[in-house]
Amino acid sequence: MSEQDTLRYVHNDTTRRPQPPGRDDARMGGLMVSLDGAPDPERVQAVLLGVAADRGAALRGGRLGSADGPQRFRDYFWRLHAPDGWSNGSVLDAGDLVSAATTDETHARLSEVVNVLRERFPRARLLVVGGGQDNLYGEVLGLARWLRRGSEKAIAGLLTVDARPDAFSHEGEPHEGTAIRRLLLEPAALLAGENTVLWGLQRSESSANHIRFLEARGVTARWYPDMGDGDAATTSVLSQLAGLSERCSAVVMSVDLSAFSQAQAPGVSEPVAIGVPPRAVLRGAEALAAMPHPTQMSLYGLNPRFDQDGATARLAARLAWSYVTTEA
Repeated sequence: MSEQDTLRYVHNDTTRRPQPPGRDDARMGGLMVSLDGAPDPERVQAVLLGVAADRGAALRGGRLGSADGPQRFRDYFWRLHAPDGWSNGSVLDAGDLVSAATTDETHARLSEVVNVLRERFPRARLLVVGGGQDNLYGEVLGLARWLRRGSEKAIAGLLTVDARPDAFSHEGEPHEGTAIRRLLLEPAALLAGENTVLWGLQRSESSANHIRFLEARGVTARWYPDMGDGDAATTSVLSQLAGLSERCSAVVMSVDLSAFSQAQAPGVSEPVAIGVPPRAVLRGAEALAAMPHPTQMSLYGLNPRFDQDGATARLAARLAWSYVTTEA
């Protein structure tokens, strides 16, 4: 499939443009360029890709609505101030992936689109916003496809911030709880158990069978609240990211927004009563951005239908801002 054919899978809503450039308080939205605006790969510093797909959440029995997450995320992300030195065209909004009739086909499309965007904008930081957490499977496969173009010995690393291990087996269509198991069983993902970290898991949200599967694969699990809050949690996530940076050719940090407490992130598919501290995840996003090799960050599960006063969307936008603007 040609690059142009692949990018037909994304749609940009031109009726919702951010603020125009020219103000004396430059915002992220004022620097945005879309794919049809001839983005300059040398100028683009951040690429935003939405995944407007929540079929995986429905198949698992979660609350529908995260398909609207990417657009709601933009409402807050575009308002944030742009860093000094950024200019018009520094931020590429690649649009939203058009979901397919099945989750398998949606993941296949996402893999192709991520591969093409990484090839076209290799120096930019890629930010993926969903949509259901099941789409992490297609996202990582897309990165792996791109990595294999450069080296057959490439190694992917993954740190997920999530209350749940997402290690369900499945028959038929994969759902929102299957991504980690599928990635570990898929050689094309270039993801070994020793390079997979599940950070923020909660025992009350995790099946013993799933944990045994992960342990057998050599996956690192860090449990909340055992890892602590405040400085202890920050030290924990930074330590895990540093290890991945040393061992891997590229690193993905994926945040399921339901890892935060319902008080902090009410707008998700499956909320939890207590959750990881946002400050630790924020510092993790900054550490990811400072790595010397390719990275990407994803934020999944934003559900505007249940998001009181935009609390979850604001949190997601702030985490994303730290990732895309932190200097390497």
